[in-house]
Formats: sequence, structure tokens, C-alpha cells
Amino acid sequence: MAEFFVFLYAMAAGFVLLTMQRNRREQRADAPIVTLVGWGLFSLSSTLALLLGAVALALALGMQMPLPAGFESFAL
Repeated sequence: MAEFFVFLYAMAAGFVLLTMQRNRREQRADAPIVTLVGWGLFSLSSTLALLLGAVALALALGMQMPLPAGFESFAL
């Protein structure tokens, strides 16, 4: 299931970046929906980076927390 969401994120990000690049080359304004999707992807990326960084910091400081199945081999 995670692979599907990664694929969906990559397709949306690629579409937004290519659309904005083409609009800049043709000196046109970006459509509002493209801007909104771009801000949404930026917000999602920033939030996930902060959350995963906090989990990594907590694990590095020795906090014991339940991890999802399959992550047992990464525990120190």
C-alpha cells in the first residue's frame, strides 16, 4: 500500500513541477489548482520530515517505542 502512495506522490510532484516549468518558459501564470497542489505536496513533505526526524531523534536518545512490524532488525 505504501508503494501506491509513493507512486501517487511522485506522479503529482512530477506533474506540478513540469507544469510550472512549462508555464515559466511560456511566460504564463500558473493555474491556481497547480499552486494549491504544489503547496499541499510541500506541506506533506515538510510534515513527514519533521515527524520522522523526531522519531529518529527519540530513538537515538534511547527512548523505547513500539515500532511497526519489520523494523525489529533496525533496533539497537
